[in-house]
Amino acid sequence: MNTEDHLTNMDVEQPRPPNVSSNTNSICSNRSKYQSMDLSGSVYLVSGDGKIISLPMPSRSPRDPLNWSRKRRVLAFLPVLWYQIVCLVLVQGTSSLYLGFLQEFSSADMRPFGPAALVSATSLFQGIGTFLWAPLSLAIGRRPTFVLATVVLTASTLWAAITSNFHQYLLALCFGAIAQGFALSGSLLLIIDLTFIHERPLAVALNWSLTPSFAYAIFSLAPEMCDAGTNYKLFYQIWLIPCLISIVLAILFVPETYFIRPAQSYDGRILAQSATEKTEFYESWEACPGGKELPDEPEVHKWWLMRSQYRLFVTTRAGWRGMWACYPQIALCVVNPLIFWVAVLQAVMLCSYISIGETIVGTLTSEPYNLSPITGARGCFAVVPASLLTWPVCNYVLSKASKKLALRNNGVREAEYYLPAFIIPVLAAVLSNVLYGIAVDRVWNYVIIVGALLLNVFAFYSIAIVGTVWVTEAFPRWAAPGIVVVYGISYTTSSCMSYVVMPWIRLQGIQAMQLELALAVFVVGCVGIPFVFIGKRVRQRINGRWAVSEAGALRPQASE
Repeated sequence: MNTEDHLTNMDVEQPRPPNVSSNTNSICSNRSKYQSMDLSGSVYLVSGDGKIISLPMPSRSPRDPLNWSRKRRVLAFLPVLWYQIVCLVLVQGTSSLYLGFLQEFSSADMRPFGPAALVSATSLFQGIGTFLWAPLSLAIGRRPTFVLATVVLTASTLWAAITSNFHQYLLALCFGAIAQGFALSGSLLLIIDLTFIHERPLAVALNWSLTPSFAYAIFSLAPEMCDAGTNYKLFYQIWLIPCLISIVLAILFVPETYFIRPAQSYDGRILAQSATEKTEFYESWEACPGGKELPDEPEVHKWWLMRSQYRLFVTTRAGWRGMWACYPQIALCVVNPLIFWVAVLQAVMLCSYISIGETIVGTLTSEPYNLSPITGARGCFAVVPASLLTWPVCNYVLSKASKKLALRNNGVREAEYYLPAFIIPVLAAVLSNVLYGIAVDRVWNYVIIVGALLLNVFAFYSIAIVGTVWVTEAFPRWAAPGIVVVYGISYTTSSCMSYVVMPWIRLQGIQAMQLELALAVFVVGCVGIPFVFIGKRVRQRINGRWAVSEAGALRPQASE
């Protein structure tokens, strides 16, 4: 869809909402009311007749991902989905190979570590990986970063498949976890690059729904891939092939999506879009931030266009300066209460998820249930419906509810309209922890225990969907650092949970542990209630030296 189509659908002569303004005297007189709005998540998204406006407006450049056909954008998304599925299977595979580790390595071989280090190291270095990939994608682009991540993942999987030394195996897992950090950061930025504002809840929900669904369906066959958990090398040898496929898919089907959208002339005026995805009209190039429009790109051969979009060695316009500017922004996001709250909530819910995942296999394979490990692995397929359910539920709440609220607000969608969606994962997590703790402690039917697991899986991936949409829409200029903080903090802080679970159970019992986790999730979730009422004022007043840097924004602009 080109710029003219968008402008045709927008009545630019009508009084403009905060994100559609004109650089005229009449508008300037009212600018004080919205002088901080360019840092906010308020956008004019619904027209007077109830139609969704496709924002941001694509530029004329064929390199703009929003100019691509839907088929091409979906084709660019599929390799990312494949990569995330491979990563999740490799992460979950570590827990299923526990028996193989004990047979292969003695306590002396693992000293000074233990089997728990395998799980904790994976979570820790996944979090560390987010601090690398998202900023790196601002310097060299999404495509080279993605290809590099697939190469690192493949190399680490090969290393794990051939080594017979525990410490080398642990090191291979750490490098693999760093590569998997791209699935928690860079891949989300790539997906957002490919979508309009109104499409993002659906795209993010699809991503966090399909990835675990396919991964758990595949993981139900884990016994066949590792001789019932006794041959860890076979597991990695098999998954070396999907890793190699991910490299091929990334190289062939994922063009560069990091695009700096310049201002452009239209109908005698200058159309510019800020990094917060607001559209502004200026009467002259002198008044437009960033200066005069770049000349139209000359017609180039299709082969040369593909060459520029699919090259592997490139530096973005922001360059390494944009990468280093991302780290001060990360520090600002840590002290930003609207982002830090999401990071803490996701960390607590990840601990809740780990507490059930670490104990459910041992519970169901021991007295009085005595289920076989193979039956337990087959039970992973039951998780598929729970993860699939996050797609329609979260997408409906995020999209439909925000549209209805925007219609009541003269078409302006505030980021706070997404906050009520946090109720779903918080209540689901609380209920799952309470149900699981009581069911295990009182030896209820194993179907109830599995049901609690399904509810917890639904909660865990729902918070990933809702949290991602909220952070990127509330602070579009801080999209990259915001995602880093949310996933980096949650995964690094929860890495110690594998060491804490069993001592916690021995000290208080599994019922008390689960009830305390449920209380923690509920309390942290309730902290977000005031943000529904004061969040708009808070996000408009958050500023700082690095707040206006657009390198890590959803839509970086030419003036950066």
